[in-house]
Amino acid sequence: MILALVSRRKMLLRVTTVFGIFALIGIDLASTLQAPSRIEAIPVSQLKNDGVPADYATQVALVRSDDSTLASPVSLTTPLTDAQILEMVYRVLDLEGGLKGLLFDGANVVIKPNVVENADLENGVNTDPRVVEGLIRWIVANGPANLSITVAEAAGGWLAPEMRHTKYNSGGAPVTDGFEQAGYRDMIARLAADGIPVTLLDANFGSYEDPASNIRLEPVPENIDFPVYPAYWIHEAILDADVLINVPVMKIHTPNITVCLKNYIGIAAGAKYGTYKGIGGPDPGDPALHLDWPGYNSVEREIVDLASIAPSDYCLVDALVCKERGKTATHPPVRRNMVLAGPDMVAMDTICARLMGLNPDDVAHLYGAAREGLGTMDLSKIQVLGEHTVDESVYYFERVAEGEQGNRGHFGMNNRVWLLNRAEGTSLDTPSLGLPDADVVATPGGNGWTEPVCFSDDKIDFEAHYGSSNGNVYYAFCWVSVPEEQDAELWITHDESCAVWLGGELIYTKNISYQKISLPGKAAQTIHLRKGVHPLLVKLVDQSDSAIFVMNICRILPDTLPRNQATYLNLKLAANYKRYEGTRVLGLKFSTDNPPAGLGDWMRY
Repeated sequence: MILALVSRRKMLLRVTTVFGIFALIGIDLASTLQAPSRIEAIPVSQLKNDGVPADYATQVALVRSDDSTLASPVSLTTPLTDAQILEMVYRVLDLEGGLKGLLFDGANVVIKPNVVENADLENGVNTDPRVVEGLIRWIVANGPANLSITVAEAAGGWLAPEMRHTKYNSGGAPVTDGFEQAGYRDMIARLAADGIPVTLLDANFGSYEDPASNIRLEPVPENIDFPVYPAYWIHEAILDADVLINVPVMKIHTPNITVCLKNYIGIAAGAKYGTYKGIGGPDPGDPALHLDWPGYNSVEREIVDLASIAPSDYCLVDALVCKERGKTATHPPVRRNMVLAGPDMVAMDTICARLMGLNPDDVAHLYGAAREGLGTMDLSKIQVLGEHTVDESVYYFERVAEGEQGNRGHFGMNNRVWLLNRAEGTSLDTPSLGLPDADVVATPGGNGWTEPVCFSDDKIDFEAHYGSSNGNVYYAFCWVSVPEEQDAELWITHDESCAVWLGGELIYTKNISYQKISLPGKAAQTIHLRKGVHPLLVKLVDQSDSAIFVMNICRILPDTLPRNQATYLNLKLAANYKRYEGTRVLGLKFSTDNPPAGLGDWMRY
């Protein structure tokens, strides 16, 4: 079903030119270059999307180098030969089985790898060209004879030598041939020698002779709820692809992970955004991505915007050599010797997050893409095919260090949907809703409570909904479903005095004067969770025209991680524990729906 949704969206985007669309809907082109809004709050009833249909299902195929079906199985830490990689790619595509049906006579196939930096083969920062080569050879062997194949990348970490003496060499990116260094030109030569013509395209520019040509300003679909910009500059080869195949490498990054969805930052054309994307192009009025990052989550919203404009028809993930602690060439490589394939980019990222030892619910752009209906992160809707399960394939990837990028990659994700209330007051200790705070259970639309409100950021900003004011006490409410009894870590920051009740028990309180907020970088305290569904209430006093909190409930890691499942096993050492902390309790869910029938008022602690 997701393939049909994607195809219809592509068809609609091609009905007319982008300028005709802007004329019809009244968007001034100059307005597309304005800075984005910051935190937004939209009532759930006004959201345009609510995920995939209830009967939706998809699958992800997983092949490991130690699969017994391979000709020469080897361990997950053994360097692989070209032949072994080719066999693994063929095996995963055959196992998943969906790509062949997408290929038709005369189709324009575009492959989007991640070739972000100038780095050698097996550094882990770039998609291994042997994975892409295996994909191309499989397509040629299994598809129609007259396909057109292009490998396109708008790299964010290098500028082609042809552009050295142009105005585009203005952002400080190294001038080098990243395709050459990463092995892609050798790949093209090998394919050509076997009679397989493939175009290698630097999608940052229309061409080196006419850089701004063939770059289109493409609108974000109107049904996307939290767009950063209304339109983005993208090479027409990507926009006009009949079959777009997303081939990222699996890495840790400041948006928590970079796999299929994050790979979409690499379709934004550097001719307009600059090579680094976040500095803007060389001409007056050229836009820049990542504005106000990491203070606000522009990157995560841009990812959803770009993925909605040109959604993947198919995905193949290179998890041979990955990256932990960060996504650059200097960060540590992790050999995992796996490849994954499937049609749903959100499902693919969901499984990859689990393979990295993370909770998919902690990845904001994954949550956003799923909510917008670009795929599913519901594990009950994802069938994993392969000899080995996801659980037995997990390796704990070290996260981005505390303090980097405003803790965007060290903190997971706040619950984004809350019921809100407010009353006049200045005291954290005085109940403001006519009954003890410990007994508060919200009813949507009753006694001053809002309907469920969805926020665009981890920073739950009451004034994004109510408007600027002070002298108020604000409340946020939701239900928490706990899968099993356990201790956990409460991660929380707030810009004024705050208290939290879980199941009627006060689990946190702190009186402070106003302080600028950032995402949490460590646990505030340990709390105890009991199995069941419990009310969660956050109370915040506003005396300074700002009322923001950020919160998550995170797992407590064991003293020792399993052998061969992490780089650092001894978590009794505080420095090692910091490498893996901050992931939401697996199976813990937030909701504003009424508690399950038969629960009573609620399950008091």
